[in-house]
Amino acid sequence: MELPLPCSLTPTKVTAFKDCAYAFRLSVIDKVPQPLSIWTVKGVIAHRALERFYFDLPAHERTPNRARVIVSDEFARSVQSGYAASFLTELAEPALMRLNQEVEQLVLNLFTLEDPTSTNVLGTELMLEAPIGDVLARGVIDRLDRDANGDLIVVDYKTGRPPSHTHEQDKLTGVLFYALLVERVLGVRPKRVKLMYLRDRMVIESEATRQRLHAVEGKTAAIWSAVRMACETGNFRPRPSRLCRFCAYQCQCPSFPSSSATPVSRGMAPA
Repeated sequence: MELPLPCSLTPTKVTAFKDCAYAFRLSVIDKVPQPLSIWTVKGVIAHRALERFYFDLPAHERTPNRARVIVSDEFARSVQSGYAASFLTELAEPALMRLNQEVEQLVLNLFTLEDPTSTNVLGTELMLEAPIGDVLARGVIDRLDRDANGDLIVVDYKTGRPPSHTHEQDKLTGVLFYALLVERVLGVRPKRVKLMYLRDRMVIESEATRQRLHAVEGKTAAIWSAVRMACETGNFRPRPSRLCRFCAYQCQCPSFPSSSATPVSRGMAPA
């Protein structure tokens, strides 16, 4: 059964397909919604607070106290009318307070990684898109900086656990994907990419060399070719791994004995 191709590729979609083609199909093609989790909500609120912190405030006003105010405001907004309002209103008051404190700590940990008052931020939450081969590549860049030498730096915030040394390059591929988009759209190749792991106060950096961006371009083309073939044949095979513990699609996955799932057709997918 032939399935429609996705309209674009993003770093998240590339990772999803590499991790498990079946989950990719359910999420990207069949558009089966995933339930919110406390980790997802925490990450989204932290990202929104950091966007405002760097975009709204002049450099000299980027203090811990202003960061606390922004986090509190973003948290209240999320509870009242944000995308996760229904999820948050079901939490008990102690759980809400703890979540607010955890988001605040994530943002404050930034001050141990850099000096926000001397960081030259050119833009936050930048949506960029450009063709890579015959696929439209898209991505939202958390932050684009310019260093003291005038070079561009692509910054990506992470609120989860840092990767092991063996998986470090996989995580860097995603932010190098953003660097490739910057080069295609702005005509300037960033000098470096930076992953900032806020929970553990760790930074992973890499040079955005021409060779590395060329390698990312090749990997993206290869993934797109595999996605296109899977859509033509309808063959999206599950890939059982330790990640299955965190997958929202277990009940629909044929790899689990308790599942009575069959592949979901687009007509059955919730709107």
